Amino acid sequence: MIDLERLNDHSRQFSNRLFRLWPEWVKYARFDPYEDFEKEALLLEVPRPCDGSRNGLFITTSEWEISVGFGENFHTRFGVSGEPGSVDFYEDALLFLQDFLDEQIVVATAYQDKEWLGAWKIDLRQESLDEVDIEDGVTLKIRSWMGTHDRELTA
Repeated sequence: MIDLERLNDHSRQFSNRLFRLWPEWVKYARFDPYEDFEKEALLLEVPRPCDGSRNGLFITTSEWEISVGFGENFHTRFGVSGEPGSVDFYEDALLFLQDFLDEQIVVATAYQDKEWLGAWKIDLRQESLDEVDIEDGVTLKIRSWMGTHDRELTA
């Protein structure tokens, strides 16, 4: 198991908040092996509960920001913007995680002829999956944490 005290200050601060909410995730924590500059950054890879997929949720804390990703092609970043201390980006990342785990937010990935076009989040509190616009020739894969909203859509 990772020694959380050996994480850099930023990673330790975020991990303390993260593991208070999801203590069962600590078993998925390790130092980020892909990070050359910040060897003490956190990498967390949580398998998707509905299918145990390796391409589940990932969280990194490198470069003084929080990156949250899901699946093979989606990630979003939370970091310092504006004046230091003016935005609690740790809280923003944790709120996003909670909304994603609660399946209020899903991930959409667009492909054309199996070529990746882009990925984004859809907030189901504001948008309906039945009203998503899809261009001709494009396949849209919708994925949610528990698989409740999983589907493939075409024009």
